[in-house]
Amino acid sequence: MMRLFPLVYLVCAIPEAAAFSMKIIDSHLHVWASKSEAESNFPYDQPPPESLQNNATPEALIEQMDKAGVDGALIVQPINHKYDHSYVANAIKKYPHKFKGMLLHDPELSPEMAVKRLEELVLSGYVGVRFNPYLWNE
Repeated sequence: MMRLFPLVYLVCAIPEAAAFSMKIIDSHLHVWASKSEAESNFPYDQPPPESLQNNATPEALIEQMDKAGVDGALIVQPINHKYDHSYVANAIKKYPHKFKGMLLHDPELSPEMAVKRLEELVLSGYVGVRFNPYLWNE
């Protein structure tokens, strides 16, 4: 017969704060440049609706995350910047404790260039790949 008592003692010995220190992570959201950022450094491939243009910066996102008690987020590369990952990479670099990235695969790249691009973006804080079938020619 197995004795379960050591397991019970082990669970009870975990400090209460450690037992409930789980982080809350938003697993799919987008950020994009404000109108002025798009005009200067991070141009849009497809502009967002004008009413949203200045509402999706990393700073605006962090403000909403703090209000909701969200600790971190996986930023999915937005279609607004298509294959230019510089805006999201910049957000990850600026707030590495808050953000990781999901890159958007460019189906026009050769396999060698796709691997090279993946390697570059992984070093910039990207942790996954998004495949959008609407962007494929075939």
